[in-house]
Amino acid sequence: MKNTNTSNICDLLERLSTLFRNEVRQAGLSHGLHPVHLEVLFYLNRCNKFSDTPAAVRDFLGTTKGTTSQSITLLENKGYVIKTKDSHDKRVFHLSLTESGKAIAEQTMPPTSLRSALERCTDNENNSLKLQLENLLADMQIETSSTAFGLCQTCIYHLPKSQTLFLCQLTQQTLPKKFGELICREHQIKAVNE
Repeated sequence: MKNTNTSNICDLLERLSTLFRNEVRQAGLSHGLHPVHLEVLFYLNRCNKFSDTPAAVRDFLGTTKGTTSQSITLLENKGYVIKTKDSHDKRVFHLSLTESGKAIAEQTMPPTSLRSALERCTDNENNSLKLQLENLLADMQIETSSTAFGLCQTCIYHLPKSQTLFLCQLTQQTLPKKFGELICREHQIKAVNE
């Protein structure tokens, strides 16, 4: 027999995700973009310098190489994305947003209805929801062996050094604290209660 709470939570998550996708689709249409294009813009607006490649975009979105390539090309042609060669490895390209690409990402994500709903919550409610969603996400990523793509500051490799700097123990680079608020492809989930 199904657990009623599990079914109810799944129903809520499904409905939330459907409303989220519908609003993203509508926001994209106003810019002549499909949801996948907005997702690329959103990701590039939030990822760090180790995670701004076409391969990282593909892995983050879970799309094919062809879909990712077509999306990036369309966004380049519209003037929202710039592709530059890596200075050390000429086979690697890095992607960055133009000012107009960044503006669309910030205007459309998160969707207006979600932003408004979260702003009506108290800090305690938001903190509790954030913690529950982080734990749910971590459990699902472990269960499905998915790449985490989490925020730097929540990674096992993140080591605070001062009020303004941290060390990424994976890359051995000292980085500014603000960098820790970005999505990283190499993110490794901390154990619960760590």
